[in-house]
Amino acid sequence: MRVPSLRPTLRSSAYVAAVAVPATAGFATGSTWPILLAALLALPASLVALPGYYLAYGLLALVPGANPSTSTGSGRSVPGGGTVTSATGNPAAWFTTSTHLLGILALAAAAVVNVLLLRYYLVARVGQTAPTP
Repeated sequence: MRVPSLRPTLRSSAYVAAVAVPATAGFATGSTWPILLAALLALPASLVALPGYYLAYGLLALVPGANPSTSTGSGRSVPGGGTVTSATGNPAAWFTTSTHLLGILALAAAAVVNVLLLRYYLVARVGQTAPTP
């Protein structure tokens, strides 16, 4: 059996970018639909990547001070119509940044796995190397 090329092609790079861009937009803005779109585009490997992400998220949340279970805040009005607010119990900045990057990397890695699986399938099915553009 011949081994497929691991060299990235324009088509495979575009596919990985098509998964990574909405994932990045979703995690950066806190919007769910771009993340779901990226997960849908990265099927079937995202079926393993997303539970892995949530497992890592849960393990990081166990670190003391990472993700408090309660949040409190207060606010008051100041002269001139402004407000002053304070909040405690929000997730740590390192936790939020780490989990967002982990989510983006998990979905991008799922896309890379899909590319590799397709290449191996084509080599096994056709008996030759995968076509390159």
